[in-house]
Amino acid sequence: MRNKFAPTVIALTLLSGFVFCGFASPASGAEAPKTIKIGAMISLTGPDDAVGGPAKAGYELAIDEINQAGGVMVKAYGKKIPLELVLVDMETDPEKAIARAEHLNSQNVPVAVGTTLAAAAAEILEKDRLPFVVCFMTIRAVQDRGFKYFFNISPLNDTIPKTVFDVFGTLPKGTMPTKWAFIKQQTDYTTELFGFAKQMAAKRGIKVVYEGEYAPLTPDLSAVITGAKNAGAEVVFSQPNPPDGVTMLKQMAQLGYKPKANVIILASDDPSWGKLGALGDYAIGAPEWHPDLKYPGVSEFNEAIKAKTGQLPFPYTGPAYATIKIVAAAIEKAGSLDRAAIRDAVAATDMMTVAGPTKFGPNNGRINDMRPAIQWQKGKMELIWPVNQKAKLIYPIPGK
Repeated sequence: MRNKFAPTVIALTLLSGFVFCGFASPASGAEAPKTIKIGAMISLTGPDDAVGGPAKAGYELAIDEINQAGGVMVKAYGKKIPLELVLVDMETDPEKAIARAEHLNSQNVPVAVGTTLAAAAAEILEKDRLPFVVCFMTIRAVQDRGFKYFFNISPLNDTIPKTVFDVFGTLPKGTMPTKWAFIKQQTDYTTELFGFAKQMAAKRGIKVVYEGEYAPLTPDLSAVITGAKNAGAEVVFSQPNPPDGVTMLKQMAQLGYKPKANVIILASDDPSWGKLGALGDYAIGAPEWHPDLKYPGVSEFNEAIKAKTGQLPFPYTGPAYATIKIVAAAIEKAGSLDRAAIRDAVAATDMMTVAGPTKFGPNNGRINDMRPAIQWQKGKMELIWPVNQKAKLIYPIPGK
């Protein structure tokens, strides 16, 4: 899912009280609440805090902007009401994600947002009829379960290999690498991703010359690295968490393996990757968002985040900001704090956000989503896809 970094994510697709029936619409003249509570399920501790921290910044900026304008207009109360963010820490633990979802339900939040591991609580959210908009959750198998209250703005796992192969498809004729190694982390989201990748590779004339697997946070990856090297793979395609990604690059260097390209999905999304210097350069990734995307409002958003945090937004910050804007618009459209009405308003979303045009399909996944691609060049995460970006794919890696 884009969960991103925890070994415990293996449990996520094993997703298989009382039922909260929603907020009653107030009678005319009823007293309005002081704030509208917006639940937020993120991981601020554990390996997934690399997502949680930047997402929190996006949530907070969106809440601040809305409240500076007086809040959200709620027709049932005849006034604008400010938003209040109710943050809960999933601690990079699927079981705690479920407990945090139940906690939000007990807090009577009318709608919630979250990241990655929140998908572990999809059944609970459905039971409690709590409208929820997630980002960084990429497992199609979860989205295809048809939950009514669980919405997702993330491009799903089938978009990752498509983007990767499209990027290499821009190379001059005859230079497209055709011998690839798939190095897979033993997680459900990675298994699904490489299932899609294998199907697409066959259609594009790409031969998968080696497939290897390893358990998350394995200290010795020499077996899979040697397997790819001995198979003569020109490109290594992997989806490790950041620590495993660093281990992989270091041990490739130690074993003298120099593929022409390293596609390191997920680990290379982390902005701290730039601190690796030459070791991390030329890694190719496919984050869900990048601050150079040309969507309306992105430039202003970048400046606002920079003023708030001292740096440009991370790939996780933009989509998190967008989810708050989506649920705020849904509350206003619903005209009340009734969960069912807000759920229907989220389902009818058709708006532009800093994450791009957003509209939901039959399974509450985003329609016509697009996944960008990046390459680390001189310590900077450069946007190389969609086409016509200032930065271009550098292939092969210089000296390889």
